[in-house]
Amino acid sequence: MKKIVLILTLIFSVFTFGEPIRKISVTGNAEKEVMPDIAKINFRVYTKNENLKKAGQENSQNMENFKSELRKKNISVGSIETYNYYTQKTTERDTAENKKTEYYTTLYFTVKITDLTKIPDLISLAESSKIKSLKSDSTDKSIYYGEINRNSREKATAISDTFKVYDNVKSQLSRLGINSNDISVYSYSAVSKEITDNKPLKNKEYHNIYNNFVLELKDINKINDVIKIAENNKINIQGSIAFDISNKEQKESELYNTAYEQTKTKAASILRSSEMKLGDPLVVSESISYQNQAVMEDYDYRQQIAGDEDYVSKAMMMEVSAEKTVPAPEPQVDYKPQVIKLTQNVSVLFEMK
Repeated sequence: MKKIVLILTLIFSVFTFGEPIRKISVTGNAEKEVMPDIAKINFRVYTKNENLKKAGQENSQNMENFKSELRKKNISVGSIETYNYYTQKTTERDTAENKKTEYYTTLYFTVKITDLTKIPDLISLAESSKIKSLKSDSTDKSIYYGEINRNSREKATAISDTFKVYDNVKSQLSRLGINSNDISVYSYSAVSKEITDNKPLKNKEYHNIYNNFVLELKDINKINDVIKIAENNKINIQGSIAFDISNKEQKESELYNTAYEQTKTKAASILRSSEMKLGDPLVVSESISYQNQAVMEDYDYRQQIAGDEDYVSKAMMMEVSAEKTVPAPEPQVDYKPQVIKLTQNVSVLFEMK
């Protein structure tokens, strides 16, 4: 799309050494929107290891794997240039050896007591068995809900300890004359948690290697593919994506010619009502600007909705005793380049004859 805007023209006369030199100044403006065909993406390869050599080898291997996968998928790359490569030593608290997995089990049970005189015995039994909670039903005061919690480093032990407490409670309630059919489990769960013990923490030294590079992509339709390949090889995108035009000089020349021709047309139109004619240009000045639109990051909501539905379905099918939860799907980002707006300004001072 082209827009030509001509600014109002000022005609003036300048006298030098007594001889008048008539001049006319005309300014032209030409604009054009061009879709970029080149993308420059900044990436970083980051690796960390206690051994400097291993950190460097892993960094280089990630880079080579990235390049190899680009070639396998026939993605045209103009260049890959490293502009910053450095190492950094850091000291960190080593918490890995102090972390452990603990299993927590919870068992909920109900007891129906028709003989109210046995309620004190139930409360006493709950205290001696270290039952976490015991409360009556809000509507039926003959029904009580109990909660048993146990934990252990071993899952089987945690489960076994929980049911031992329940079996003991059930056995003692039976001796008190409460029917075993009036005692039942209505819910049970087992979960694992990572906790940190109180052992003294140790410091460890790590070598961090950073490899910052820029990739020039000739097919901007493959931006998302390149970013995905990078992520698969532990390479992260850095900053924004810069877009450019491969035939920039040709576009600039076309805009300049358009703006300049419009200045001549405007000047000739102004002089048409006089006896003067348009002479040669005395002074020509120009400027060009680029307005880069920000890269669009559109979420693929259709894919996200489908993922969410699958996530909900899996969550509903999970047993309460499952150790791990289903991770929620991450939204998919679709990078879409926008047009670049070129604006060419030309100012010409013509002689009038």
